[in-house]
Amino acid sequence: MKGYYLTRMEMGNILQCIRNQENPQEILIKAWERTGSKREFNDDNNLPPIFQKLLKAEEKAMGLSINEIVSLGNQIEYASFRSTAVQNWVKRDIKDWIGSPQHGKKYSVEQAAILFIVEDLKNTHDFESIRLLLKFAFNNPADRNDDLINPLVFYHAYACLFEEVHSNNNLSAKVVKTKAKELCSKSRLTSFQSEAMESLLISSSLSVEAAYFQTMSKHHLERALR
Repeated sequence: MKGYYLTRMEMGNILQCIRNQENPQEILIKAWERTGSKREFNDDNNLPPIFQKLLKAEEKAMGLSINEIVSLGNQIEYASFRSTAVQNWVKRDIKDWIGSPQHGKKYSVEQAAILFIVEDLKNTHDFESIRLLLKFAFNNPADRNDDLINPLVFYHAYACLFEEVHSNNNLSAKVVKTKAKELCSKSRLTSFQSEAMESLLISSSLSVEAAYFQTMSKHHLERALR
């Protein structure tokens, strides 16, 4: 199990900070306190190198390399990224829906969010289904203006829904749908689009829940076989 980690909501906020050229220190400090560290927060206290880099980044538009995206992704709870797998995604599996790097040889935060979304969805879906979701929600990867919903907004929305589902095990399907509807109400969608997006948010949040159960299963197996 991870010591210091970020929830998906926190990671969504980190990506927003990168896009807005803001320092994510406050988010990282809260995560440090949440994980119960008794030491004072500072960037030399075994803080993952990718976070040290973000804290020292200049206030300018910042792209992320595949390795940096993988490093960030591996700080998310219940996630496990491999550089070789992500390289395969961008070169083959979702090539048409991630597009070319948009900051020289580096990817935008929206593209990073799409890769985080793919990591979550692959717990329960094949790549054909994932491509259909990306096509429906985000359209042309080179033009964010034609998205039904921005990738950062989608990622943060299903992260919120996951927290609701995960912390309230007895939520009924009706309540979950209502919460998804509330999240979609903030976007300008037609009735048909909104209903479809609600289902996509629910599916994505449940994929994260599946990752949680997979992580716990591996943890208990490893504990038994020590």
